[in-house]
Amino acid sequence: MLSRAFRCQVRLSLSDVDRGVYVQEQISLAQQPDEPDEHILLRFLSYVFFYEEGLQDRDGWNLVAEPDLSATDLTGDVTLWIEVGPPQQLKRLVRALGRYKDARIVALFADVDEATTLRRELVAQRARNLDKLEILLATPRLMERLEAIGSRSMEWDATITDGLLYLSCDGEVIEGRLRTLDELLAEQA
Repeated sequence: MLSRAFRCQVRLSLSDVDRGVYVQEQISLAQQPDEPDEHILLRFLSYVFFYEEGLQDRDGWNLVAEPDLSATDLTGDVTLWIEVGPPQQLKRLVRALGRYKDARIVALFADVDEATTLRRELVAQRARNLDKLEILLATPRLMERLEAIGSRSMEWDATITDGLLYLSCDGEVIEGRLRTLDELLAEQA
């Protein structure tokens, strides 16, 4: 097993028609030796779906006080806090919900059971401002396709329109969208 982080370089051309965001970015994501591929793929999807100027990959996998990704405004106030997969530290998310009342707070998952468990644990902890938390899921098909064609150095073209993501890399095109936990639970009922 590697003892240090493994860097993934991604060149991203993003056209988010829904939000009017059009950028070309060089993204560098560090995958820790014990970090699952699913976790880093969710971090990549977070960049695509929630991109805003100043969005940064953080060291949430290793550090208790850091999210997986975050953005701040010019005054240094947190505007976006993103956790992916089951958070390493539940207390960190509880603290963020209480502290960053004006920030958008997102938890992105690939597994419905993990997302449901998170919400149940946050309710048990009596987390403040829980209604501000967006619990979203990437579909299993989207995750499978990403994992199948992902590599350590990639060039992606991403277009989002009407909530649907079209990702293109090396002639492969992937489609997918994020779903809310409530939408998926309603479909299962």
